[in-house]
Amino acid sequence: MKKKKAFLAAFLAAGMLTGCLGRSGGGTMNTESSRIYITEEGALQTATVETYTQQDYYRADELKAYLEEAVTGYNETHGQGSVTLDSCTLENGNAKMVFRYASGSDLAGFTSQYEDKVNQVDSITVTRVSDILEQSESEGVTFKKASDGKLAEKKALSNKGDCFAIVVETPQPVTIQTQGKLLFTSKNVSIKDHYTVQTAKGKNYIIFK
Repeated sequence: MKKKKAFLAAFLAAGMLTGCLGRSGGGTMNTESSRIYITEEGALQTATVETYTQQDYYRADELKAYLEEAVTGYNETHGQGSVTLDSCTLENGNAKMVFRYASGSDLAGFTSQYEDKVNQVDSITVTRVSDILEQSESEGVTFKKASDGKLAEKKALSNKGDCFAIVVETPQPVTIQTQGKLLFTSKNVSIKDHYTVQTAKGKNYIIFK
């Protein structure tokens, strides 16, 4: 059993956590590729998605049991409900795992512990635009419109003070999808569609409805 768990861990860390950006998506969570997802309520989820070749070896119930054990271990240290496994499937050579987090620190902590390299961040915070304007201005951050990539004026940002702002620091680019439509991003963020971006290494700002 220990050997099987070790193999599953190696399978996840080495073989499955290299998912790339899939097709363009809408506001509904796209589980065709790995990403961080933020709902219209500001809740955080991750999808870890990858293909595998040894279809006869891997079993969904074993993978689910392994992941549930990892979640239980994390929650015992950080508090019940910090991380939840929403779903886990193995089908036709595709593995999909969706997790839900109580906070940005739980997402950062669990993806690091679980070695989810595709969704791993140093920190992620979901707040309101009004809360980040002064901070971003002091940092000299330049914002662009998500609709056309043109420079966003300060007044346009201020007018969206009640909208959500994501502040994320990453050791490498990650894909982030928002349930609400994107409004503005910091200049270093790459916009993929109306709901999806790829961050740059370092600090990124993303604003959505």
